Amino acid sequence: MALVDWYILSMVCLAGAASPGPSWILLVNSVVKDGRKAGIAFGIAHGLGIFVYAALVAFGLMILISIAPWVSLVLEFIGLLFLLWLARSMIKNSFEIDPLNDVGSDWISRQLLEHARNGFLIVFLNPKVAVFFIAIFSQFLISASSLQGKMIMVITATLIDAGWYIFLTLLLTVPKFKIYLQLNAEKIGVFLGVLLLIVSFVLAVNIIKTFF
Repeated sequence: MALVDWYILSMVCLAGAASPGPSWILLVNSVVKDGRKAGIAFGIAHGLGIFVYAALVAFGLMILISIAPWVSLVLEFIGLLFLLWLARSMIKNSFEIDPLNDVGSDWISRQLLEHARNGFLIVFLNPKVAVFFIAIFSQFLISASSLQGKMIMVITATLIDAGWYIFLTLLLTVPKFKIYLQLNAEKIGVFLGVLLLIVSFVLAVNIIKTFF
């Protein structure tokens, strides 16, 4: 892959990662609830979810969705249920936020795994990510038709996505931001939960429209 092509691919992937959406909401919730480590765990797992779809698209395995469109619909529906469950949990748990320093290491590990799970599933249960990569990668498959070229595309997308969410985490945990988040944790948690409910409603409407 030519350097100029890689640069263009990187910029497009960064634009995609930086686009606000449900992932942003979940990341902020992770940081507000459990701090920097939770946000980093979320970001790494989110990048892993991107890796899965990017690899499937780059190596042509997403033909399954084109052959069986219902697969995409099932994933979208499960994703909607997941978002609704997360929204409910965020609103409920916003009143149960405890400082990380006051709990044991086992509890912290479980919480980090929970945030990592959320980061991965918010990507994996969104087949539109595959559509995004089909649109992008199709522009570069000629110049990156080799195994090495495809791996470069996949790894680039993965690192940029994970890096973006880790960057946001570090930004949110700057002392001034951190103090504000701690002082307003309950309000922010409820606000993010309601915002996620609205996003879920919009997604539900879009799913229903596919039947008409």
